[in-house]
Amino acid sequence: MTVTEIGLWFLTGYAIGSVPVGLLVGWLRGIDIRRYGTGNIGASNVWRNLGFLPAALVGPLTFVQGVGPAWAAGWLTGSPWNVASAAVGSVVGYGWSFLLHFHGGSAVGTATGALAAISPPGLVPLLGFYVLGGALQRSAPGVLLGLISFVVYMVVSRRPTELLAASALIVGLVVLKRLDGVLDDLRTGSHRGRIMADRLIFDRRPGQRLVGPRD
Repeated sequence: MTVTEIGLWFLTGYAIGSVPVGLLVGWLRGIDIRRYGTGNIGASNVWRNLGFLPAALVGPLTFVQGVGPAWAAGWLTGSPWNVASAAVGSVVGYGWSFLLHFHGGSAVGTATGALAAISPPGLVPLLGFYVLGGALQRSAPGVLLGLISFVVYMVVSRRPTELLAASALIVGLVVLKRLDGVLDDLRTGSHRGRIMADRLIFDRRPGQRLVGPRD
C-alpha cells in the first residue's frame, strides 16, 4: 500500500460518486429535478416529485455508488486504508460532483452505502434510527442519529482506526452538506440559533420552497 494507491482509490470513489443519478433520471422524464421540491437530486425528492418507480431506481443506485468503490477496494487489496479512501471519495463525489460544478446532493444514500462497506453490522443501529425517524415523520433527525450511532458502534467495537476516522469524516461530510449556504441564511435571518438548529437537526432552510409537479 502506498500514498499513490490510496489516492487512486479516493479518485475512483470520487468519480463513481460524482455521477448525478437523480438528475439523469429526472432528465429522462424531461425535468431538472433541482428545480422541484427541495431541489435535492436524491431519492426522497425524486419520490415526491416523480413518483415511486424513479425513486426506486435512484435510491439503490446512490447506495451502490457508496458501497461499490469501498467494497471493491477491500476485495481487491484488503487494505483498510484503501477502503476508507474509496468510501470517503464516493461521498465527496456525490456531494461535490465535478459534473455539477462541484455541487451535488445531500449524500445520505451514498454515505449509507459507504458505511455499509466499512462495517455491515454497523447498519443495524444506523437503519434502526432511519426507520424510527421515518415512522415519527422526522426523517432528518433520524438520519443524523443513525449516522452518529454508526460512529459510536465503530468506537465500541474497536474497529481499525482508519475505518473509524473514515466513518467520522463521512458523517461530517453529510453534516457539512446540511450547512451548505448557511452563511447566507445567517446574514438574512435574526434567529441564528434557530436557523442553525433547523439546518443541523431538521435539514430545513428558512424561506426556501421550490415548486414541483406534486407540490
